[in-house]
Amino acid sequence: MSKSIELELEWSKEEALKASKLYYDYDMRHSAKRYIGWAFVGLVQFGIVGALKHDSFGLLYLSTFLVLYWYYGRWYLRKNMIERFYEKSNTQETKLQLKISKEGVQINDAHISWDLVLKVIDMEEGFLINTATNSLFLEKSFFKKPQDITFFKALLKEEEKL
Repeated sequence: MSKSIELELEWSKEEALKASKLYYDYDMRHSAKRYIGWAFVGLVQFGIVGALKHDSFGLLYLSTFLVLYWYYGRWYLRKNMIERFYEKSNTQETKLQLKISKEGVQINDAHISWDLVLKVIDMEEGFLINTATNSLFLEKSFFKKPQDITFFKALLKEEEKL
């Protein structure tokens, strides 16, 4: 195994949308936020009872709106926000040079030490590296050799980030 992995990738709006969607889906399945949606579904049930028994439709309308927003609207708004950012900034593709080693992740001139990394999420599509302020998504196709992925996973286990 090598001492470091060097990756070269092009970051674009499509990559940002893909990474954001993967993180959004992961967060909705693995965080406490998913229970909020269940609470809204429970409110819909109370709204139905109120509408049938008391001809009061306010809670039904409100809870239905909240359920639709929670399960469909949030991703739509996030996606539009990312697309507007890329349109306003006129950012096309950005070339990134990454070097992953025991010291951390070097992105162009910036260095992120393993102490700053909160966790790395191993997904089927790639790896999501989370710090306190940012996230970086590395597709598995970015790695040149399968041994690089093995080395990266071993490094993450050694640093207790996986």
